[in-house]
Amino acid sequence: MINITRLLFPEKFEFPGDSLRYSMPAASGCPVVVWHITGRCNLFCRHCYAASSSSDVSEMPAGEAAEFLRALSVVRPPALILSGGEPLCHENFHCYLRQAAELGLNVVISTNGSMIDERSASMISGFASYAGISLDGPEKLHDEFRGVSGAFKASVRAINALVSSGCRTGLRVTLARPAAERLDETLEVLESLPVSRVCFYHFIPSGRGALDVSLMPEAVDERAALRRITEWVWSVGSRVYGKYFPEVLTVGDASDSVAVYEYMTGRGGIGGDTLGLMSAASGRMCGAGILSVRWDGTVFPNQFIWTEPLGNWRDLPDIAARVRRDMAPAAECSSCVWKTRRICASRMSGFGRCSYRLSGGIVS
Repeated sequence: MINITRLLFPEKFEFPGDSLRYSMPAASGCPVVVWHITGRCNLFCRHCYAASSSSDVSEMPAGEAAEFLRALSVVRPPALILSGGEPLCHENFHCYLRQAAELGLNVVISTNGSMIDERSASMISGFASYAGISLDGPEKLHDEFRGVSGAFKASVRAINALVSSGCRTGLRVTLARPAAERLDETLEVLESLPVSRVCFYHFIPSGRGALDVSLMPEAVDERAALRRITEWVWSVGSRVYGKYFPEVLTVGDASDSVAVYEYMTGRGGIGGDTLGLMSAASGRMCGAGILSVRWDGTVFPNQFIWTEPLGNWRDLPDIAARVRRDMAPAAECSSCVWKTRRICASRMSGFGRCSYRLSGGIVS
């Protein structure tokens, strides 16, 4: 994750999670864990990396799920993200949420928001530190992308219910081609919502998304979108809309920090505090601070790579140690000038892509 807000305003803002992004990865211990508690979903999104549907899938029995949560409470991941599919489709979602929180885990929810009402929002706010709602742009685009009319309105209702209940709430926007092409409209929507965080995810063709090549934007268009997002964050500056200031991050392309660097140098210079944050982040590797556990208990490198199983959740400590030992940067990152200058963190092999290099940026 690249925290654009923090890089542009390093002396003014600090955010939850900065300690993960701007400190060296631990030599031992468990990374962030994404638990896809179900593969079921009430929507049918074009870009779904889990290829979720309404069909039943093989899920952990309740007893095994409780055992899994107890095991996590021992290894203490920085965060446990309850995801799916749509996690609220699971009949035990609220039970798992409560169990995880009572075990002392830092629980985060990743949801499309369409099943959240005031009652469930109150429950979530009591046990989760953060809820991320997926949004793909203005209403018509979002509903088309999600395959269900009314999905946008349902997500907005969920956002308002969660914020009203006191839950820290943010948005997850995937920069697939349709969203990237209508980015200005999406930014207008974002400014109208009372969220404290926005994560822009680079589109990674996985799951159902791998079947639709039209969703992949051109690399030059990705870079243009990143510049527009950076300009938007700068224009917001110290202005607070509503009662929130947006923490704006990007996910899936470590070279986004290069875009911020070029933007700031183009405006007259880049401060030492920002360079220090970039240098600290360059000690990490994009995609390497996370493990993904599928609904049947199988562990994968992250939530986008479903073709390389690493084992079962019972072996999670050994898997985490093996990933730390064996992880390697993508080949093109090793000799990149931006990595050498400690501006860009490299990507873990197989995770995302470098839109800077693909759009003709100078890397050597």
